[in-house]
Amino acid sequence: MMTKALASNGAKRIYIIGRRKDKLEEAASHNPSVIIPVVGDVTSKDTLKQIAARVESEIGYIHLLICNSGAMGPATGLNNKNVSIAEYATAAMNQSWDAVASTFDINVTAVLFTAYAFLELLDKGNKNPVASKTKSQILVTGSIAGFSKQPNQSMAYKASKAAVLHIAKNLSSELWPFDIRCNALAPGRKFCIQK
Repeated sequence: MMTKALASNGAKRIYIIGRRKDKLEEAASHNPSVIIPVVGDVTSKDTLKQIAARVESEIGYIHLLICNSGAMGPATGLNNKNVSIAEYATAAMNQSWDAVASTFDINVTAVLFTAYAFLELLDKGNKNPVASKTKSQILVTGSIAGFSKQPNQSMAYKASKAAVLHIAKNLSSELWPFDIRCNALAPGRKFCIQK
């Protein structure tokens, strides 16, 4: 959705990174002369460095970096109102350690290292004459789940989205001397209650 909005509103070039080539190509089909699909894994520092080097060689700078990676993560699968503490504890402990860690790798660590990988290109964007009115920025996609205490959802997801929102706050403090802004979105669901 963000890619389409940027492409429809005058972005000159948009690189989109993901693991699934078919999904990238589907997104790029909206405007293939502007949207460039790049197959890559944002949980790999080497891949991030390679993609940043490619972007630098092709256009030399960027003005906007959107860190939008996310995975839902495991959940207990139980309604905590309908089970005993023993049942809940067993289900919670039966979650895969690797699945929880992977959720944090994708939702938190990948966002941080994606930002780090593109810092110099954002700085070059600030030094480009086109940027005289707008400074380069990082936009991090969090979630309203980062503020949620709703039970029976993925605890790993909620905690990782809280962490990534905090990373965005800290990046804004860390990067202000370089004139690189950092903001976060916390999209959520709209709930309707029928009476």
